[in-house]
Amino acid sequence: MIFNEKLVAIIRNVDPEYILDIADVLKNAGIKAIEVSLSETERGLACIDRLINRYGGNELAIGGGTVSKKSEIDQLVDMGVAFILTPGYDEEIVSYAIEKGLGVIPGVLTPSEIQQAVNKGIMLLKLFPADAFSMQYIKSLKGPFPDTEYFAVGGVTQGNAAEFLKAGFAGIAVGSNLVPQNATTKDLKLIEEAARAYVAAVMEANEYVFNKKHDAVAGC
Repeated sequence: MIFNEKLVAIIRNVDPEYILDIADVLKNAGIKAIEVSLSETERGLACIDRLINRYGGNELAIGGGTVSKKSEIDQLVDMGVAFILTPGYDEEIVSYAIEKGLGVIPGVLTPSEIQQAVNKGIMLLKLFPADAFSMQYIKSLKGPFPDTEYFAVGGVTQGNAAEFLKAGFAGIAVGSNLVPQNATTKDLKLIEEAARAYVAAVMEANEYVFNKKHDAVAGC
């Protein structure tokens, strides 16, 4: 599931006829989690339906993004989606998702929003937009909220992906820098190249974090 992944592909405004080809490319490149945005509700739901039917949540973790309505939650639950992400913190939507048994990763930016999420028992959050502040912001947030973890969303590029993870983010979620909006089969090569670059960035960050921990233990 997404909670164990460090890299999530965000797919937005893609026609259902292309979604399986795109997902196959992402999967083969090493990406195991996909968030399909409901910014265009019908297209998004149709894409999720095809993905669930193909992968069943086993080979790929499939979730709904930009979820802002209870009706969308109901439809996603019926499809068998295991998790959702919200654009911002909405108490009503978060509570309803929990009630329905969905894993929910709410969008937050400020300490006030984080406090609300923590009070609901939610410790994995979506920091959006992640590039609004410096990389030190994550460290500052973990001071008063030491048990929280964050996915960086917004402004994550091939050039800075590893830096977000090295700074302390639990994971990164990447949208149009990985899968362009309205992507078709003509974009598969571009998507494959970007996916492999992001996977390499995650591996680089993992090695950095491992070495840092090893050095800290050796220095004790």
